[in-house]
Amino acid sequence: MIVYNNSEYIQLQDLSIELDNRAFNYGDGFFETVKIINSNAFNFSVHYLRIIESCSILSLDFNYTEKELSKVIETLLIKNNIINGTVKLHFSRDSRGKYLPVSSKVNLLIVSAKGLGFQLNKAISLCFYKEEIKTKSKISTIKSCNALLSVLSSIYARGNNFDNAILFNTDANVIECSNSNIFIVKEDIIYTPPVSDGCVSGTMRGWVLNHEIVIEKSLSKKEILNADEIFITNAVSGIIPIKKVEETEFFSFELSAQLQKVLISQS
Repeated sequence: MIVYNNSEYIQLQDLSIELDNRAFNYGDGFFETVKIINSNAFNFSVHYLRIIESCSILSLDFNYTEKELSKVIETLLIKNNIINGTVKLHFSRDSRGKYLPVSSKVNLLIVSAKGLGFQLNKAISLCFYKEEIKTKSKISTIKSCNALLSVLSSIYARGNNFDNAILFNTDANVIECSNSNIFIVKEDIIYTPPVSDGCVSGTMRGWVLNHEIVIEKSLSKKEILNADEIFITNAVSGIIPIKKVEETEFFSFELSAQLQKVLISQS
C-alpha cells in the first residue's frame, strides 16, 4: 500500500508519526473522506470547498489548488490500483508548540482503500443519544480530529442493539447521526437541520439539497418520531433508509430508494 505524505508517495510501512504530532496531542486538524467511483473522486469539488472552509475555520495554511489535489489523488489511486473505494485525507497543523502553535503550515496524509461503488442500502435502526450534546459553532460543522461524540454515540448504539445514533445540540434539537446527516419526510415535504444548529456540513447532504427541494429547519425528537420517512446520508454510503427509531417503526423508503438510484446512475 502506497500513501501520500507531504508531497511524497511512500510505502505504508515507511510512514512514521512524530510524538509531537498536533493531531495526536491536541486534535489539531480534520479529515475528509471521499468516495472513489471508476477511479474518479465523486463530488470532489464539494469536498474541496469543505476542505478550504475547514482550513479557514482552523486557521490552517493550505495551498493546493483543486486541480493539484485531484491529481495527487488520481496518482495515488493508480499506484494502488484502486477502481472503487475511498480516500481519506488527514489534515493536521505541522508545527511545534503546545496549545499555541508556532505556525499554521499543514501536514497532509492521504490513504486509500478498495471498496464498492454506490449500491442500494438496507434500512437500519437508530436510537437517541443524550449522554453528550454538541455545541452550535463553526467547529461543529467540520470533520474534526476530535470525534469523541461520534465514537461514544456509536458505542452506545451498538451496546443497545441499534445501527446508529441520533445526536442533539445544546437546544435539545436533533442535528445528525453519529456518522451521517439526517432528513425526514412529512406530508411529501423534506426537512433537514440547518448547519447553524451544529451538524456537519456533509457533502452528501449538499448533494441531496441540490437534487430536491428541502426545508432546513430545527427538528425536535417528536418530529423525528412522527415523520413519514427518515433517511440519513454520508459520502461513503450515500442515502440510507431508516426502518426504526427506538421503538417507532417506519415503512416508507420510497424517496431514499429513489435518491440512491439517481446517485448510482450518476456515479
